[in-house]
Amino acid sequence: MAKLLGFPVVMLNMHGHYLNSPCWNLTKRGNRVEADMTLLYTPDELAKSSAKEINAVINEAFIYDEYHWQKENSIVIKYPKRAEGLHKVLYQCPHCLTEYAMESKGTILSCNHCHKQWEMSVLGELSTVRMAIDESELITKFSHIPSWYGFEREQVRKEIERGTYLLEVPSLVEALPNARGYIPLGEAKLTHSMKGFLLEGVFDGERFSLAKPTLSMYSCHIEFEYFGKGDCIDLSTLSDTYYVYPQGRDFSVTKMALATEELFAYEKRLSSS
Repeated sequence: MAKLLGFPVVMLNMHGHYLNSPCWNLTKRGNRVEADMTLLYTPDELAKSSAKEINAVINEAFIYDEYHWQKENSIVIKYPKRAEGLHKVLYQCPHCLTEYAMESKGTILSCNHCHKQWEMSVLGELSTVRMAIDESELITKFSHIPSWYGFEREQVRKEIERGTYLLEVPSLVEALPNARGYIPLGEAKLTHSMKGFLLEGVFDGERFSLAKPTLSMYSCHIEFEYFGKGDCIDLSTLSDTYYVYPQGRDFSVTKMALATEELFAYEKRLSSS
C-alpha cells in the first residue's frame, strides 16, 4: 500500500497516553504526554525499496515500551490507585504459576494462592513486598511490567506447542449488528481451543453456533469492565459483532488474546513447514 500510494511514510508516537489511562484502569493519572514524528520513507525511497523491506521498517517502528519511556524520562505517577486493575493483564503469578488468582488494590498486586505481593512504584516498576521470612522471596522476578506480560505469552505458547490449550466458559452474549445499540441475546458456551473459537447457545428458542477457526483470526479485540458489564471479547462476522462476557473467575480475556495470536502463528508455521 505504501508503494502504491507513493506518499511519505511517518510514525507518530504518542508518549504517555497509555500511562495516563491504561486499558486496565481508565482513570486518568494526569501525567505528562508528548509526541514525536519520524520520517520512515520518502516517496523516492519507497520506489527503490521492496515491499518486504518496507514492511520490516514499519514493523520495527511499531516496537515501543511505554514503561521504559516512563523510567527513562522520570515520569512520576503518584496516583494512589495506580495498580488497581493491573491483575486484568497480569493474570498469572510468576511465583506459583497459578492463573486467575491475581488481585490488585491501591498500589499492590497480589496472588490469592501463594499470597505473594508486589508494589507498583511511582515510576511504574514492581517490587516484592517484604512479607516473607525467606529473604530470597524478596527478589522480584519481573520488575518490568511488559516482561511479566511476555512471560505469560511464553506460558501460553508452551500450552499450544503441547497441544493442551483449552478454555470452556459460560458466557453472556450481546449483538451489535448496527450503530443503534447492543441487543442482549442470552447465555452461551464459549470454547477457545487449538481449533479456534466456538460460541454455542440457544437464542429465542433457536440454536446458535459461531465458529472462528484459528487461521481466521491473527488477533482479537478484548475489553476490561466494558460499560460496567465485565471483561469481554468480541467475535465478528460480515454482518454482526458478538460481545461475549465470560462468567465466573476461571478465565482471562488477556490470555485469550495472547492465545489467539500464538495459535495463529503456530498454525502458520505448521502450514509452511
